[in-house]
Order: sequence, then structure tokens, then C-alpha cells
Amino acid sequence: MYKLKHRKMKTNLKIRFNGILAFLLLLNPIFLAASKTENPTTIHGFKLIEKRFVKEVNADCYFFEHVKTGAKLFKIANDDPNKTFSVTFHTIPNSDCGEAHIIEHSVLNGSKNFPVKSPFDIAIKGSLNTFINAMTYRDRTSYPVSSLNDKDYFNLMHIYLDAVFNPLIYNDERIFLQEGWHYELTDKESPVQYRGVVYGEMKGSFSSPTRYLTLHMYKNLFPETGYGFESGGYPPAIPTLTYEKFLDFHKTFYHPSNSYFFLYGNADIYKELEFINDNYLSNYDKGKRYLIESQKPFAEMKTVSEFYPVMEGAEIKDQTYLALNYVYDYGTNLVTTDALNLLSYFLFNREASPIRLALQEAGIGKDISCSCIAYKQNV
Repeated sequence: MYKLKHRKMKTNLKIRFNGILAFLLLLNPIFLAASKTENPTTIHGFKLIEKRFVKEVNADCYFFEHVKTGAKLFKIANDDPNKTFSVTFHTIPNSDCGEAHIIEHSVLNGSKNFPVKSPFDIAIKGSLNTFINAMTYRDRTSYPVSSLNDKDYFNLMHIYLDAVFNPLIYNDERIFLQEGWHYELTDKESPVQYRGVVYGEMKGSFSSPTRYLTLHMYKNLFPETGYGFESGGYPPAIPTLTYEKFLDFHKTFYHPSNSYFFLYGNADIYKELEFINDNYLSNYDKGKRYLIESQKPFAEMKTVSEFYPVMEGAEIKDQTYLALNYVYDYGTNLVTTDALNLLSYFLFNREASPIRLALQEAGIGKDISCSCIAYKQNV
């Protein structure tokens, strides 16, 4: 259990674990009881591993592996004109510097075939996209885009593929300084300050006590894996990131062998595979796929206390946070994961939920919630 207290003008945080119990089961494969392709077909460099009709989405689903690089690709082929493309990389942090988050921002600041300041912003304004974004998670970074127009769809795919594989970050250090962090002096009388897009974003994020709660929750639940680090970047740690380490992170993780492609909709699958292979993946050889390790169970429950900062003069009464956390099973076990989400909703997250009411009536807490977060292991 966490106990999160406040201390005036302190930059540390108090969180208590009365217990963290890790139940780790064997990882189930994503494709269960699937009929494999007896005679694998290779299409534009991609070997078809499996094809299956899935009635729940009324679509033929294809699972491919790129022969030369080992990149994985999954296609849901149906009649939906809202075509979707996404490329995702395993990005496993080894510090709180926020390399994954900073690179997510930085690769969208120009590339070999689109050498402009921000192709991402231009695409938003000028394309027919129905969705365009990029997201950093604790163990991966994803670049999804959707469009109803075929030509626009392939143009957006081109922009994103060029951004992740051929970014200008290697030629222009200013991108790192802008998106990550740099020193700034507004005038000679002012103190030197840290500035940067991600640095400022994460300072805002950590203005919330619950953000500190999450930070220390993961650090103590997963002390031996990448989940124990803040992939978005912890503000005090971000300025320790060097340009060289920033580039090394991209070289390590942004390789086709470490990627997973997702395609959806009515676009011609042959054209999609041809475009991805001929323009990008065919230029690479086989590399390494990075998979995050599982956290081993603890010998006993943990109790941890930390502090979080408050403004001078701010109200501190009834501002303590407590959390009880467990690691249980794997996120690929959909039955367990869905069951945990249902239990969280009915037992805790409705106004009339029995455990919520019992805790409130006992005076233990005011704002009570429960959740199941499915990464490799459920939290």
C-alpha cells in the first residue's frame, strides 16, 4: 500500500506500500488455437504466417513476418474506407531521462524525404486524415494515422515511415535541444533555466500528486525491469540526457526488426506491403528485437513512503494518498485482464460500489478508484 503525503516546498514524495504481491504466470501466445498456413506465401518480402476470418470484426486477418528483417505485420482487411496504418517500436527505457518521449517528438521534426521543420503539423493541416498522432508508452512508442482517401493514406504512411527511419536528428542537434532540453537565459539579470518541449510537458504532468504516486508505484513494483523507469521523463532527470545517448536510443530501438506494423481497412494489401518493403524495410538487414523482462515475485510485501511537493501556504489537510498495488498475470491473458477490469468497475468505480462505500463510510478515503493497467504484466 502506498501512503502519499505532502511536505511544503519539498521535491520528494511520500508513498507507502503496505503490500505489493506479484503473481507471475506463463505468457500465453497472442494467437491461440490458430490454423497456421501450411504453405507460407511471400508477398513483397513479407511471409504470410497465418490467415484467419474473424467474425467479430467481419474481416480476414493476416499475420506476416518480413523475411529480411523479421518485422511483424498484422492486417485487418475489411470494407471499412477509414484506412489505418501504424508502426510501433519496442522502446524500453533504462533511465528516467525520457529518451523514448523526446525521440517521439523529435523524429516528427523533419526527415530525409520531408526536410521541413514539422511535417507532422503540415500533414494535420493539409491532409484528409481522420486521425493522426504519436504516443509513448512505458514499453513502446506508436505512430498511428488514418484516412478515408487512398492517396492521402499512402502519403501519410510515407511521412511517418520516413520520420521514424530517416529523421533529421542525426544532422541537426537543435531538434534535440528544442524537443528535449536546453539552457535558456532571458536576460542578464535572470537565472539560467531549463527549457524544452518535453521538459515543460513533464513539469506540467508532475504538478499532480497522483503523477508522483504513479512514478513511485512503478519504481517499486518493477525494480528489475524497464517499467521501473519513467519513459515520459522525470523533470529532474531529463537534463542529464546527452545528445549522444539520445541518438544511441534511436539507433538501438528504431530498427525494423524491433517493430510491429498494423494495417486496417479496405486499402489494397499488396500495395501496402509493396510500399513498406520497397521504400523502407528492404534497406535493412536483420537486427535485434528487444523484449521487456518480467518482474520476479517479491519474497514479501513492500511498504514504501515518499513525499510530493506542495506550494508554500497550500492546504495540506486530507491530502495524503494511499495505494495498494498488485502485479497479477500477463496482459495477453485477456480473460484475466477483462475480469480484473470488470471487478474494478463493479466493486470500486461506481457510486454505489460496495467496497467504495465501505471505505468511505469507514473514513478511510474520499476519492476512491481501482484500475487494471495491462502492459506485459497486469497492475
